[in-house]
Amino acid sequence: MTNGLQSLETKIQWVIDLEEIKMLMAKYCHGIDKKELATFLSIWSADADYLLPRGEGHGIEGIRQLVEKVWQQVPQCHHHITNPVVDITGDTATARADVFYFRLTADGTHQLLSGGYDFAFTKSDGEWKIRKLEFAAFVTASPIFAANDRG
Repeated sequence: MTNGLQSLETKIQWVIDLEEIKMLMAKYCHGIDKKELATFLSIWSADADYLLPRGEGHGIEGIRQLVEKVWQQVPQCHHHITNPVVDITGDTATARADVFYFRLTADGTHQLLSGGYDFAFTKSDGEWKIRKLEFAAFVTASPIFAANDRG
């Protein structure tokens, strides 16, 4: 998007697409953290792939099964996606972003984790969806502030 010869309309569409893609990332965080299944499932394309260290989900049903497994193993979490770098080409896009999140595991362990997300997006009928999301950890789990835990 650095070509100065692009029309104003093209540039405006790029900004709209970028904001819609960033909204999908935010809905991912809200959906998984607040256990809002409808919100969480609404962001994925029908043929999406969700790839985590704890398993893989393919298609909407596979993604539903994987997120329910995550919710059993990690009853509380709070994600923060930062530094997204988005590349939009027509009706497809990719993004790399950093993520850090706090979690309470089923065994009562409090942790702070960080890693990266690799996204692929697709636009169909004017609506962006996540086609692929893969998590890659780059820092192992760190214990956090258990003494300050309020439950």
